[in-house]
Amino acid sequence: MLRKLRARLLQAGGTIQRLGTPWFLLATRLWIGQVVFVHQIMGMIQSESHGLLHGALPVPSSIDVAIRGAVPLLLSLGLLTRPLAIALLAGASTVVMGTAQSIVSPLLIWLVVAGPGTFSIDALLGRGAPFAPLAPLRMFKAGYGALSLYGTPVLRFAARIGLAVAFVLPFSHTISTVSMPTPASFTMPFDVPAWLAIVLAGALALGCATRLAAAICAALIPLAGIAMALDERLAVLLLLLGLVSGGAGMLSIDGLLAKWMIRDIDAQDPGGSHRPRVVVVGGGFAGVSTVYGLRNSRCDITLIDQRNYHLFQPLLYQTATAALSATEIATPIRSLFRGQRNVRIRLGKVSGIDTAAREVMVGENRERYDYLVLATGARHSYFGKDAWAPYAPGLKTVEDATSIRSRLLKAFEAAESTTDETARAAWLTFVIVGGGPTGIELAGAIAELARHGMDQEYHLIDPSTSRVILLHAGPRVLPAFHESLSAIAERSLRSLGVDVRLDTRVLGVDEAGVDVGAYQIASRTVLWAAGVAASPAAKWLGQPEDGSGRVKVSDDLSVPSHERIYAIGDTASSAGWRGTPVPGLAPAAKQQGKYVARVIDAHLSALPPPPAFQYRHFGNLATIGRQSAVVEIGRFRLSGGLAWWLWGAAHIMFLAGARNRTAVAVDWIWAYLTYRRTTRLITETDQSNG
Repeated sequence: MLRKLRARLLQAGGTIQRLGTPWFLLATRLWIGQVVFVHQIMGMIQSESHGLLHGALPVPSSIDVAIRGAVPLLLSLGLLTRPLAIALLAGASTVVMGTAQSIVSPLLIWLVVAGPGTFSIDALLGRGAPFAPLAPLRMFKAGYGALSLYGTPVLRFAARIGLAVAFVLPFSHTISTVSMPTPASFTMPFDVPAWLAIVLAGALALGCATRLAAAICAALIPLAGIAMALDERLAVLLLLLGLVSGGAGMLSIDGLLAKWMIRDIDAQDPGGSHRPRVVVVGGGFAGVSTVYGLRNSRCDITLIDQRNYHLFQPLLYQTATAALSATEIATPIRSLFRGQRNVRIRLGKVSGIDTAAREVMVGENRERYDYLVLATGARHSYFGKDAWAPYAPGLKTVEDATSIRSRLLKAFEAAESTTDETARAAWLTFVIVGGGPTGIELAGAIAELARHGMDQEYHLIDPSTSRVILLHAGPRVLPAFHESLSAIAERSLRSLGVDVRLDTRVLGVDEAGVDVGAYQIASRTVLWAAGVAASPAAKWLGQPEDGSGRVKVSDDLSVPSHERIYAIGDTASSAGWRGTPVPGLAPAAKQQGKYVARVIDAHLSALPPPPAFQYRHFGNLATIGRQSAVVEIGRFRLSGGLAWWLWGAAHIMFLAGARNRTAVAVDWIWAYLTYRRTTRLITETDQSNG
């Protein structure tokens, strides 16, 4: 019982720190920003008054003007936070801050050491900026990390001592002359008993029950007398809230107790047998987000996947069309969690789940779980016509992409080698089934490859005469987009030479081509982008499934009638999008992964669960070809060149790993300038292509 209580206390402290620190840092930045802004206005007024008295207005320097205009906004937004805080501390902007410098300095130091927090532009750029691989920026990032790691305990120690002295100092006269009455002229800033001030100051100085002591002191701030100005009260309040959210740090009694409790718990459980075991099946967007979301939770995580890499599927079609290599859009899973100590990666294929024994079957072995997260993704769906698969491969894995790339490139080679014009026409006819984002992106990329990427490389054929045919069963391509954007996408495809055939249903596919009922299309290269089906997770659990085979889940993404089992991503059918099904998109999978991590962490910490999952839709993006894309964000719609650049920036930013972001950006720039594809390699034998 005592061990569980200690574990709960540690988890509660970690939760408070994780949830409270970002808001504290945001409040600190906003407050400092407004202080700087107010004092700059006052400084300008005083300068004007001084100029009027002496008959001339002073002309501020350009540096002064820049500081006056930019510092409040940048600090509030959290952009270049540390450099700005260092500049303010150095006194370069005393003209801006004036007498507020001494009040704001402790909080500026806090920003320098701790950084701007999660709710900042710096944090967003740190996660996704494509220029992160540059050596100087890597050095800055490493330096900031070391500063936070080693400076935070010292910072919190100094803040505790400073606050303790500031709180007890007004009572020093009373303390030193206990038998003497307090002079009438002495004004105490806090209307509280001296003994309480001494106890609170001692607790802060020693770092004992620091969060409680800091919370009580924060509650006493409104009792401050006229000796404390408003700015002083707010500065002290923010410092106290920093201790409430972050704790006392390691240089404290609380820190020593926490370290002892961790060692004691681990000593009682050396094998981790009593730590909750979370098993996550699937290393896609949903699974990776879940594991990362549990990075600070006291649990052991096992991530199971049949492949050792995390794949950025939105750019998989570019590997299939020789624009990018597989290594540029895939990252080893182990490298993603190199610094996360509570994760174990296991390579294997899950074949079933024993819900009674709470075990996952991985080959001939079993993996026990206390919490199970199924993020197994989806596979191709041929609507019951699986015999078409060898002749019309889909695009879901790296193996699919390299196989399709080989088919495409070998088709041109076969057309060059044959002397039969009928056979040559079939080799140079490429059929894509499905008019969703994957279908139109494949069609546009193949058309560009044939018309621009291979000119003057063949002698007997002209690749630009190739036929690219897009078949779609519906009345318009991109049915998830607004009708106007669908029309723009169709026009862009036709301008590339793609033959778009709407309201056309495929009745058969074989090695000779495609049967659409009224006629046959002779083609030796058919690609499938018409539908997907979920993994067999619903069958493993004996659960009802929707039309795509997805598990129907509750509002918290748990599987009904199965305690502590969750299904997310393409595995789950959730009505978390304003009562409608959540789309099978990467942002949705990531949001569900983060949400389930919060649910599990709340359960581990004995805290109330978060509200029901609600998907936040940030928009749809699809590209058709060079300088042509469509973007839909709410009611905002964009197409053409600007949309194409926005599409590219968004995809580069959300790639995993700085190396991949840089490599993709370089390849795209090269392809844009030269029309050349850098990965036109045939790397496997494809028997279906002759």
